[in-house]
Amino acid sequence: MNTIKRSTLAAACTAALFFTANAQADMPTFYGTLDYSLTYSSAGTGNQQRGQDGWLLENNMTRLGIRGTEAINDSTSFFYRAEVGFNADDSGDTFTSRPTYIGLKHDVAGAIAFGRIDPVLKMVKGGVDIFGLTNMSMNRMFAGNKRHGDSIEYQSAKWNNIHLGASVILKDDANSPYDSNYQVALTYGDKQFSNSNLYLAAAYGDGIEGIEAIRGVAQYKLDNLKLGVIVQSTTALEGFEKDGTHYESRDGFGYIVNAVYQINNWKLKAQFAQDDSGTGRVANEVYKAGAFMGDDAPEVTQWALGAEYKMTRQLTMHTELGQYTMDHYSDFEDDIVSVGLKYQF
Repeated sequence: MNTIKRSTLAAACTAALFFTANAQADMPTFYGTLDYSLTYSSAGTGNQQRGQDGWLLENNMTRLGIRGTEAINDSTSFFYRAEVGFNADDSGDTFTSRPTYIGLKHDVAGAIAFGRIDPVLKMVKGGVDIFGLTNMSMNRMFAGNKRHGDSIEYQSAKWNNIHLGASVILKDDANSPYDSNYQVALTYGDKQFSNSNLYLAAAYGDGIEGIEAIRGVAQYKLDNLKLGVIVQSTTALEGFEKDGTHYESRDGFGYIVNAVYQINNWKLKAQFAQDDSGTGRVANEVYKAGAFMGDDAPEVTQWALGAEYKMTRQLTMHTELGQYTMDHYSDFEDDIVSVGLKYQF
């Protein structure tokens, strides 16, 4: 009986801590996203489950995590985040690594973090990657969006709505034979448009993922309409291999243009994109299959339409319709339609 009472008391204490987490600044916040889609993919080139075509149940990065801060003094705080991804099908591991890091933040000096962190070349996208974490995501077109462990990242404090960022990946986890594995970024504004209707960003990366890349991003908000563009010049560095395929002779330019319009609980999306560097995820399917011919990297074109309907504060229904095409590689062209539910807490 005493054992039962002790177990009941322990469970009650645990529940009390959980439900008061949001009320106390020094306690962690528990959060997560459950997001699954029913998808049809004609070629299996651009979907989440690479190489599988037909009707699929897809996991759009379902994840759980904790995060929080703890004040050290009036100007300095400690922050942390630990997140893990969950997979509900049999196509891969049940658990996957996601952002996990610790850091220190100063009101004037900025913040520095250590761990598995999204690098600054990826994060300058702001809110312009309007199909993020779905089959029409920016990473299908451009390289430079992977998250790595053994990362060090610095973010300056904002000054006149401007701030600087830098990422360095230590060589043991950079998956790169190069001594330089860094990215730097400069941004104006923020993706929530807190103080301005304009968001601008530029970033440069060298070595990470075996590429040298320059990325520019802009988004403008006019009432319920957001117009965005991303441009990227990408050069694959000599001697690097990705997924067992050589990266030599991959070099080019790409762009994404899109629009989002909000109507009450509806969010409507449209996007067009092209890239001829041969370094994005869709283009890399050609190299993985050993189908590359000639001297020019595959040129990928994408168009996409989408809609979101906010059913409740936490529950959203979303749909995506789009296509990937490639000159001279029609076997890899992919028509995709997807309907999903996303629950956030």
